[in-house]
Amino acid sequence: MIQLSKILCPTDYSDTSDKAVRYAIQLARRVNAHVRFLHIQAPDVSIVRSGGEDENPVSDGFMKMLMAEKKKGLMADVKVVSGVPTEAIISHAHEWFADLIVMGSHGRTGLMRIMMGSVAEAVFRSAAIPVLLVKQDAVDKAIPG
Repeated sequence: MIQLSKILCPTDYSDTSDKAVRYAIQLARRVNAHVRFLHIQAPDVSIVRSGGEDENPVSDGFMKMLMAEKKKGLMADVKVVSGVPTEAIISHAHEWFADLIVMGSHGRTGLMRIMMGSVAEAVFRSAAIPVLLVKQDAVDKAIPG
């Protein structure tokens, strides 16, 4: 049986990754694991406030949700990195010694998949650790115990 102590959950704050975030939180609670939420910025993007300070790329809503979950005992943190999403996810999973990657998948098929590619599929095919893909149309259910 796989031992889960570190779960990596990439997020772009979309509805698709929101489902994966909720699943990662449930799973982390169930197995008493630490979950790290990873946000990847494009390397050439610089977000600056009008005052000239770097702006936090983590959404306020996400941080409020995370703080509430941490108050309930969730072991979690957020890491923001720059890079190409697939490479950054796989690299960070390796560097952090993650046991599992939980990430959302848009579930595109056919021409849309060919044209847009799939970060989730690329991570799934390239990662050296298990990857759990949560589809956008997944039904919200509790993880069975």
